Amino acid sequence: MGKLRLILWWLAFLFACGLVVSVSGHGRIQAFVEAHPGLAAYLLLAVLLAIPARVVALVAAYLIELLFVGWSRSSLRMLWKPRASVRLDILSTVVLMLPQQYLRYLGYLLSFGLLFATDAYVGRHLDVSLNHWLPLWGLQLIAFTVFQSLLRYWLHRLEHAVPALWAVHKFHHSADRMNILTAGRDTQFVKGVEQGLVVLPMGLLVSPTLPHAIALGSPGFIAAAVYFVYHSFIIMNSYMAHSNLRTDYGWVGRWLIVSPRMHRLHHAVPCEFHDKNFSNDLVIWDRLFGTYARCDTPAGDAGLPVGIEDNPFNRSDSFAGSLREYFFTTYLELFRELKKGLTALLPAGLRAT
Repeated sequence: MGKLRLILWWLAFLFACGLVVSVSGHGRIQAFVEAHPGLAAYLLLAVLLAIPARVVALVAAYLIELLFVGWSRSSLRMLWKPRASVRLDILSTVVLMLPQQYLRYLGYLLSFGLLFATDAYVGRHLDVSLNHWLPLWGLQLIAFTVFQSLLRYWLHRLEHAVPALWAVHKFHHSADRMNILTAGRDTQFVKGVEQGLVVLPMGLLVSPTLPHAIALGSPGFIAAAVYFVYHSFIIMNSYMAHSNLRTDYGWVGRWLIVSPRMHRLHHAVPCEFHDKNFSNDLVIWDRLFGTYARCDTPAGDAGLPVGIEDNPFNRSDSFAGSLREYFFTTYLELFRELKKGLTALLPAGLRAT
């Protein structure tokens, strides 16, 4: 019985890994299947590809977490009888899972036009790419990945330092129970702000101009494969970082990739951890700019509460209450901060003492 259980565990783990890889390549595989409609071998793939990539990623994340932490500590169990915090996570994720044609226009409305502005202007008028200075697409790939990671680190850090940005970002930190869906605990207004602050600088390096064909086994093929696996892992790791996994990934998590333990500390209530560990993917930024933290207590981070002290959310267990907090309280917090004037737009270090 023990051997059978071990075999089933590994089969489930390999299946989850397959789902992880399929997330990043979802669009490419779908395009290939559509180009070969007469091949019966792709019938099952065509059915599977009807499932949105976000759903595939969530299924893989839940499966991986369940394998490692068991039912009692799993995010899946939290969905069984969700508390107020988990209800808000569910609502946020449901909004993100809406069909793209509906989510786009809802996003335009809920972001007060910020998402419309970036879609309409950046996509059509921003043409300041510096890719011509990097003729090798491999260099473009590396520069794009590193630059985007750096921008998101500083944006995240600003969201904690600027009161007006914190007013909208703290909805994400208001979760008092970490679970996989917490990764999507954001509003469309926050998405609009982040796109406006990240997409414009990213126009300098736009998406790498990958060649149409790469010889199998060539250095270019190997580089593309490594990037593909890395990108797939980063997508999944955003879910893992908010899960109930407590692993620190060993030296990889201390020096290379953000681990669930590292990000859980970022969500902890104690002030010595709250403004630390801002990196979303690469640990190097926290190391480089002095914001890296680790918990060295004998019990690790197991006893640290997560969330925020002055929490205006998670106060209602009703569906109507969750709707009110998502669609109204998030904006109310921003307006209250903006009423304070210019100080709401200045980082703490620049405000007059």
